[in-house]
Amino acid sequence: MRNHTAPGIEGWIAMDEGTIVRPPREILAGFSSIPTATISDVLDGMKISGIVNGLRCLIPDIRISGCAFTVKSTAGERDTYTAADFPIGRVIEQMQKGDILACDLGGREVSHAGGLACTAMKARGVSGMVIDGGCRDVDHILSIGFPAYARHVCATGAKTRVKILAINVPVEIKGIRVNPGDVIVADITSVAIVPSRVAPEVLEECRRREQLESQFVSNLQQGGTFEESHRQLGIL
Repeated sequence: MRNHTAPGIEGWIAMDEGTIVRPPREILAGFSSIPTATISDVLDGMKISGIVNGLRCLIPDIRISGCAFTVKSTAGERDTYTAADFPIGRVIEQMQKGDILACDLGGREVSHAGGLACTAMKARGVSGMVIDGGCRDVDHILSIGFPAYARHVCATGAKTRVKILAINVPVEIKGIRVNPGDVIVADITSVAIVPSRVAPEVLEECRRREQLESQFVSNLQQGGTFEESHRQLGIL
């Protein structure tokens, strides 16, 4: 892990930086059509906890998949920190196309990203954000169509309240561990975290289950019963 000093601000801040190994593009693209419910079933079968339930989905008709770019932050009351402690612009400058901001703010009801930050991320090709904390400027976020998932929607700003501690280190989103480079899939149902080490295996099994479910639906539409289809295909 290296230490990054942000220049050009009165005083200075030190932000720890871990490393990120991004998964192949074809893996991220493959997950783009997989519902989080299917991923949940596959992860259950592998005894992996990777489903984050209960975050607010601001744009329900979008599913996103991308690489976890993790941010670990902390929050206090107003004037706990300085403006220099929150170099969100420098964080965004290190993100790449296809990344998803995965921010651990410990569930605090303070905004970590608003309309301007989301506009900057969208311009870089960032796929979306998942925040265990707050976001604001919802009308702005909706107007630019930036996929956002957050525990809270709130007006309270980050300035002097939030300090960014590190990027691309392991974090937790509502108790689920997220490592930099993990695959994130999010839709109207939930947010799924797929560990990078098993992403190809999970994707293959998800595709298999999706094919079985399509056959299940076809059986029902042709007059078959639920129980018959279940016995034939072995899925619920």
